[in-house]
Amino acid sequence: MQISGHGRAHELATLLLGTQEVDRPSQAKAKASGSPQDQVDISQHAKEMARIKSLTQQSDPARAERVEQIRQAVDGGTYNVNGKTAADALIRHVLIEAAL
Repeated sequence: MQISGHGRAHELATLLLGTQEVDRPSQAKAKASGSPQDQVDISQHAKEMARIKSLTQQSDPARAERVEQIRQAVDGGTYNVNGKTAADALIRHVLIEAAL
C-alpha cells in the first residue's frame, strides 16, 4: 500500500532518505483542478493475499464432513493413529513443500 505523504513525517523522510518529490499524472490533474485527492495503491501481492484469504474462508463440505467424523471418533475413543502412516504423511508433506 502506498499513501502519498505530506507533513512532518514526509519532510523527515525527504531529509533522511534524500527522496525527491515526483508528480504523477493523477497528482498533476488534482493540482491543476485545485482539489487535492487522496489515493491508495494496493500492490499485486496484497491483492493476491486477499484472494487467497477469501479462498480459505470458503466452506468445503467434504472436509467439514471428514473433520466431524474424526471429531466423533476422538470423542468416542475409537480414533486410532498408525504412527507409520502419520510419519509417512509428514515426510511426504515436507518433501512436497521443499520441491515448491
